[in-house]
Amino acid sequence: MWNFLKDVWHLFGRLFPFPTKPGLRRIGDPDRSSPVLVTCNYELTVRKVIQTLVRDGVDAWLLVAPTKGINVWCAAGGGHFTTDTVVSILKTSGIDNHVDHRRLILPQLSARGVNFWGVKEHTGWKPRFGPADIKDLAAYLRAGKSRTEREHRRVKFVVKDRFVMGTNLGFNTVLLLILPLLISSIWLTGLWWKTLPLLFVLSVASSVGVFWLPGKVGVQKGVSLGVLAAAIFVVLSQTFWQLPPWPLLGWTGWIVVLSAYVGYDMPSWSPLWRQDPKELVLGVKQTQIEIIQEKCINCHLCDIVCPSDVFRHDPEAKKYEVANLDACQACGACIENCPTEAIVSNFRGGTCACPTCAIIDGVGALKRKTQKREVPTVEPVPAAANCDTEACQCALEDREPGIELQTPENENGIRFP
Repeated sequence: MWNFLKDVWHLFGRLFPFPTKPGLRRIGDPDRSSPVLVTCNYELTVRKVIQTLVRDGVDAWLLVAPTKGINVWCAAGGGHFTTDTVVSILKTSGIDNHVDHRRLILPQLSARGVNFWGVKEHTGWKPRFGPADIKDLAAYLRAGKSRTEREHRRVKFVVKDRFVMGTNLGFNTVLLLILPLLISSIWLTGLWWKTLPLLFVLSVASSVGVFWLPGKVGVQKGVSLGVLAAAIFVVLSQTFWQLPPWPLLGWTGWIVVLSAYVGYDMPSWSPLWRQDPKELVLGVKQTQIEIIQEKCINCHLCDIVCPSDVFRHDPEAKKYEVANLDACQACGACIENCPTEAIVSNFRGGTCACPTCAIIDGVGALKRKTQKREVPTVEPVPAAANCDTEACQCALEDREPGIELQTPENENGIRFP
């Protein structure tokens, strides 16, 4: 029952932190060669990771890092899931006493905050970034590859995920605007209770239909949805309610305004679009990113950590280049992990300009508190069934994750950490 109530809350309130205790979790019956994974301490994420590993018969050690109860993507972008966070949980969890290897699998979406080279240098562990979706983790582990399959590294914003994000967007938007609407209802009777359900419906529709609505992501798609919703409203009002001209005109315009606002805020709920005001309002591409070919050492990390398929490999030149600039959402993962600073851009990783984050960042700046480090624990999670030989091929190769060039120094004089 408690898990059901938590699931209901997560359906609407994922904006709010929901922490679980950080530390070491024993999944199934891991041994000294079992894989070691890291995730955030957002309760829903930890529960889903454990459920998926148990379901797929994967024995593993799971390090739950202290990220203030925030999910991987937002925690990495907000400075809560960082290199220091990973270093800290490795050193305080006692994982060294449970395994003989030093191979670590990080969530792919943590790359915007976690530096591959920094983790290796400060801990001696050999990190690599796993798939973007936990559902692909078992196949990734069984394959025993140093790099995740390309299709598993890309975020897939499917209808189910868009619906869940839409419910969260709607719930958050209602909370954000309920007070101004209540105050406005002093002069415009009933405005608040008529607007709030409309906001929620528009939020869900905006998220679910983002790939089908005309225009560019942001206000343009919001206006498109608003025009469609307003047209439906006009037909229904004239058929069933017979609204006078002025109220009809007022509500028609109000629907378009609300939808435009929702369209502006919606991209902040997915790691697919940059939260730049000019891009979201005017549809003008502001993102600029380039790889300096002379500095590129063909380490593949920019392509591995990118959730949006921005980069392309040139097999002849053995270099990477920007092939899909429109897909770049300025998360900064490539810049964070490039060992030679070969990537230049006009953005700062982790920046979000949506109304929600602007308010959260403002409140957070006023409430800086020192967080106590919790004592890590080891909690056993029983396996659903005994693993067969095929399902338990979790031993990982010793080669560096995602790195094909392993010479101490390459032709450009760049030394690896």
